Amino acid sequence: MKVLVYGVGAVGALTVHLLCKAGNDVTVVARSTYEQLKEKGLVIEHRIQKKTTVDHPNVVKEADPSEYYDIVFSIMQSQQQISLLDTLSKLNTKLIVLIGNNIESEKCESYLQKHKVSERSILFGFQSSCGHREEGKAVCANFSKVSLYIGGLHSAPKPEDLNLVKKAFNPKDLKFHELDDMHAFYMYHVAGIMPLVYLNYKYDCNFKKATSNDIKMVLKASKEFIDYMKANDIKPMPPNEDTYYESGFKYHMLHGIYRILSKTSLGELTVSDHCKNAVSEMKYIDEKIEDYRKNTSSNDMPTWDTMRKWAEPVFNKN
Repeated sequence: MKVLVYGVGAVGALTVHLLCKAGNDVTVVARSTYEQLKEKGLVIEHRIQKKTTVDHPNVVKEADPSEYYDIVFSIMQSQQQISLLDTLSKLNTKLIVLIGNNIESEKCESYLQKHKVSERSILFGFQSSCGHREEGKAVCANFSKVSLYIGGLHSAPKPEDLNLVKKAFNPKDLKFHELDDMHAFYMYHVAGIMPLVYLNYKYDCNFKKATSNDIKMVLKASKEFIDYMKANDIKPMPPNEDTYYESGFKYHMLHGIYRILSKTSLGELTVSDHCKNAVSEMKYIDEKIEDYRKNTSSNDMPTWDTMRKWAEPVFNKN
């Protein structure tokens, strides 16, 4: 299968690795990392698994619009996806999959469909891995089997589109979670991650300084944003995602997980490192959420607003 990939950050690099491992004809569009990838290949340090892999996909600086690809993956930070829409719209493919924190997923789909050069489907995804780039390699925090949440903007993926994506991966490497509203998924994901981001910026990305009361604030802020989304008819996604922020077993379990993350290197890999290396994206998401709140019926979110102020010095420097 011919596959084109934009984005070789930690998540993009891992996706390319899995695509190459499954035997696809993979082409990567790279600009700043072009020479590096041509010379040394795509090097990934899988830190949790304590191994290093090297893949050699085709590497180009620009994709040829006349070349046909079975699937195009764009794996970018939120603001980067927006800047790439015109390029993506001109590509010769029947399926584009946008993977990442696509907080403006509705804008992405609208643009890609309005400016399409041929009939195509648009799917959105989110991969359960993270990491960063350092010294010519991607450092990834992933377990042996990665999860990919995938679906349409406000609908389940067409069976033929989902099957095409599944065909591109080894089923032993990737677990698919089919959803019927990826816009809602991204919004609920933001509810969970942004209070953790604000907390990390409070402590200069030293998550180990977080206290039990800090974690309680994180969960309370998430609950406030979830209540706001429910008031605006954004359904929990995945289903029952909201129940982790109610009192009870799931709440205490999540509190415990966050406490463990805050005190271990796993939290540094999955939370603190991303906060350090993706300030532009975190600021962008924060601003877009504030735009949503200004343009919709907004509940009071005092804990969320208090925590947002912790990030202002970091965002103002960026």
